[in-house]
Amino acid sequence: MAGVPRRHENHEDRMRRLLAPLIVLALILGGLWLGGESLLAQQLRRIAAQEPMAALGAAQELRDPRRIGVRVSALELQTGAGRIELPQAELWLTPLRPTTLRLALPPRAVLDPGSGPLELGLADATARLRVQPLNGLGMASAGISAGVLTIEGTELAKGLQADAELAALDANAPPDAAAAYDLDLTLDDLEPGLFATLPLPGRLSMNATGRVWLDALPRPSTLTPDLAPLPVGLQLDDAELRLGAVQARILGRVEADTQGRAQGRVVLYTRDAKPLLQAAATAGLIPPKVVTLAGTMLKNISDLPLPENAGFSFPPPAEGELRLPLSFADGKTSLGPVVLGPAPAFPRR
Repeated sequence: MAGVPRRHENHEDRMRRLLAPLIVLALILGGLWLGGESLLAQQLRRIAAQEPMAALGAAQELRDPRRIGVRVSALELQTGAGRIELPQAELWLTPLRPTTLRLALPPRAVLDPGSGPLELGLADATARLRVQPLNGLGMASAGISAGVLTIEGTELAKGLQADAELAALDANAPPDAAAAYDLDLTLDDLEPGLFATLPLPGRLSMNATGRVWLDALPRPSTLTPDLAPLPVGLQLDDAELRLGAVQARILGRVEADTQGRAQGRVVLYTRDAKPLLQAAATAGLIPPKVVTLAGTMLKNISDLPLPENAGFSFPPPAEGELRLPLSFADGKTSLGPVVLGPAPAFPRR
């Protein structure tokens, strides 16, 4: 009978030995959680105090066991589009995904482009950023999403989703490329009339996949304007566009030449060539004289063979569809054999 209590004591000892490291681990994780949030809040306050392009009212720890992060208030940012004011925002990561930073924006914000403040409506607007800890915190992926967007109460778009994922550089990358990102973009019912003074035939929707090449990998050390990575090439693998009743597919690849002008080819596949060209001319994207091209000439241009462009091939048009190649070379823009004018500057920002 004397052995029974001894077995019971041994069992309790084993339980204590098992629980002890778990308790220590919980205390360590709790300390990292509390200390990490406090450190993040301090860093945000320090950056806002040193950065003339930003202002911050307060940064407080979330103290949420599911998330490690902070809640900021009265945030102001000076951007190329103007001054943005956010009444609050939350920035956090989760213990299971410590390399992915997430941002939740408030339902209302203010944008002042220089002509006066405008109220922005941001329904369910969020952003995420995944970094590579062993590569200088370089950007591995990023994304933004939002529901209905409004300006001064007027609907701007029904939704937006954009994602970028780091891809390997291959032999077809532009010579100055240091990083490549695969892109996936969905834009639902944008009202272009809020930006353009000229009439356009309806709302714009787009689903696009492609790739962008940058001259440097985005990381914290490149956040300053002088060091910010710049695009050196853009490829559209498949882009479906709808502008009112006008529909088109866009494929192509454009790079920056040595003078900073666009070089490459973008091809439009559409059954609505005339209204699409009219809309492009109205928006100032092509010269008005292109709209006057006769139907037979457009058909002849559509039937021309198209060589590969840096490994990118262009399929033939479908039945009833026109294939209209817009080429940029030697500082000129051409639609098939028809020279339209100078090539545009490559969009560096």
